[in-house]
Amino acid sequence: MRLCFGSYLAVLVFCKAENVDNKHICEALFRSVAPNHDITFDGLENPDRVRDDATSKLLRCKQNVSKDIVTPARSANPDEVAEYFKKNVLVLLDENKQKHIVLALKDIIANDPQVEVKKKLYGIHDDTRVDWVTHTTKKALAEKKDFCLHAFLAGVFLYTVTATNNRSGTDFIKAVNDQYVLSFSKYIDQINMLDDYERLPVPVEPIEKFTDSVYRYEIAEDIAGKVAEKINSIAPYKQSDTSLLVTLISEANRKCLNCGKSFGIPLRGAIPTENCEIVYLMLSDSESDSYETAVVLCKDTCALLAPTMTMVEKTSLRNNKRRLAESLLLLDEVSGIRIAKEIEVVLREVDKIKDVEGLAEIDITELVDIDKKIYELSLREVINARMKRLFKTVQEICGRLEQEISFDTDRFGSTMKFVFESLEAEVKKNPNIQDPQQYVVEIIVDKLHSQIGQKYKIACEIIVAYLIKRCDLFNEIAK
Repeated sequence: MRLCFGSYLAVLVFCKAENVDNKHICEALFRSVAPNHDITFDGLENPDRVRDDATSKLLRCKQNVSKDIVTPARSANPDEVAEYFKKNVLVLLDENKQKHIVLALKDIIANDPQVEVKKKLYGIHDDTRVDWVTHTTKKALAEKKDFCLHAFLAGVFLYTVTATNNRSGTDFIKAVNDQYVLSFSKYIDQINMLDDYERLPVPVEPIEKFTDSVYRYEIAEDIAGKVAEKINSIAPYKQSDTSLLVTLISEANRKCLNCGKSFGIPLRGAIPTENCEIVYLMLSDSESDSYETAVVLCKDTCALLAPTMTMVEKTSLRNNKRRLAESLLLLDEVSGIRIAKEIEVVLREVDKIKDVEGLAEIDITELVDIDKKIYELSLREVINARMKRLFKTVQEICGRLEQEISFDTDRFGSTMKFVFESLEAEVKKNPNIQDPQQYVVEIIVDKLHSQIGQKYKIACEIIVAYLIKRCDLFNEIAK
């Protein structure tokens, strides 16, 4: 056996809940350390197929875990990762197979001895910490009976992505199958499941190899003195802005917050480039450089204009940054909701006709009245104006594609309705959102836009307006 990310993922895949795809589990695991990570790249024609292919290669140990995951995993806070697993990973697994997961991983680890092959060491030594949350070693794990599932899964995940080579499991991965996992059914009474775990400090190796206590302390003091000298000789460390830049780029959807120009950064792993720069916009003398005052702008133009910006312009940019950050958090709330793949075909068709001249207009009074659903006048006017020209055409497109590709418009409308209802409660909690209906519409458009490869933005706006006009979205306002 060989413990690697592929064998770890395989155990979870064979114990997943109903209607959960392999790629959803894989993405959920990666986002525990890289929240904005996406397996696909920006602009791909079929992102779902890419997700399936990438997940399949990881499962078959044909591909190593990306550095976009390995790097943040090395510095991740284990307790925070465990908390993420509790909220976002356990829900993807079959509750009846929790003990099977633990026993299977225990068995894989126990049967992965350290061996030397062609002057390289493979496998796990008995003293190796295989659980980075509870700091459990391989030897201690063999005797362990009590487990907190989310902590155990998080701890082993951190170990597999940072300390193992996924390709090393190629010759063993076929043995990790459904029958292997189910074979532990007769042993499930041997372990107990806990709701939580005890948070312990990282263990420090004792200096037991020094037998003479006086000599031991003399050595320790000498080492401490040399370390202190080294520290004092190092120049003061200047904290890197890389993490902040990655956060700001992601929140701004990889575009300049001022002019909207794309930074040319792919969706997968937002890596800073020379095209953008952090600018701190202070509104008073008491403010300092911080996340709250930081925005990301294009380096050669908007960043240079920042010193001349008025207070109104600075306030507007900071408010826009806050709105985008909140939208990103709300999008995470509905990240598990998948949009039917056929919608991309619909959006492509809508995109073709959005600028066509001479489309027949229809009497807006003939359409469904949304006055009792949309109380924001500006949003109502935008939807009515757009649908006056496009409602009939979009309806014809949807009707034709229902026949050609079996696209289910009603089911798509129900899915978007569920997205809306998931967001509505969170939006209502925020008193700073002045136009909640418009706010939710923008997030739904962003959700749709992100799931079809960041394409057809205007078409996404049109199709959402169409669903509103059909009354799939928004509840009737209570009188």
